[in-house]
Amino acid sequence: MTKQHHYPCDLCGRPSGDDAPACTLCAHRAATALNDIAEWLGEALIEAMAKQTALAEVSGGKPTKKSEMPLPLDLRASEALAVLRSTLTTWVRVLQGDGATTHPRAATVRSMAEWLAPVISWARTRSYGAEVVDEILAAHHQALTAVDRPHRWVPLPTPCRHVTLDEGRPVPCGGQLHAIIAPGHRADGEIRCTLDRGHTTTVHHLVDKRRQPRLRDLTDLPKLRA
Repeated sequence: MTKQHHYPCDLCGRPSGDDAPACTLCAHRAATALNDIAEWLGEALIEAMAKQTALAEVSGGKPTKKSEMPLPLDLRASEALAVLRSTLTTWVRVLQGDGATTHPRAATVRSMAEWLAPVISWARTRSYGAEVVDEILAAHHQALTAVDRPHRWVPLPTPCRHVTLDEGRPVPCGGQLHAIIAPGHRADGEIRCTLDRGHTTTVHHLVDKRRQPRLRDLTDLPKLRA
């Protein structure tokens, strides 16, 4: 009996398990990045890009020379947003041309990221699977650097407690939970399930307050790779 061999992931080198160019772990990282983009990062980029700076600083009682005036927008954020938008637009078109039957609600960064997040698990099996995952992760990393906000998904040991009914029988979700650490954003402190984005709660509703470390204590946990 010959030993079964699986093609390794083009990105991390791990056996993909199904000969796909990108493994499920790398695809999950891309899906998490797309959720970041849809939920807060795209919006944060736009805010950073439009941030106005003083156009006439005063030095020694004299106006600053025109050539020395700061630019009225953040060039890093502007470039990151352009790369992000181009990356998402390109892969939406590729996947739609390769058989995807649904479409984003709109041609916005948020809508495209929301559409791509669940589709990435299928896209990883295509011949370009490693390329789409790699480009999404790269665009996400550039965007995070541009907004310069600390952001982490901290894994929690408690499984998702959301319960659904299957023919009258309660079935727990049991998905992996993550705490979102994103200071300055409305999602900061939320608990998200990786199986269903609708299963959202907060630290205070998840566990007994007497036993749960405060949210700022969670920020001391090791930083996850983007």
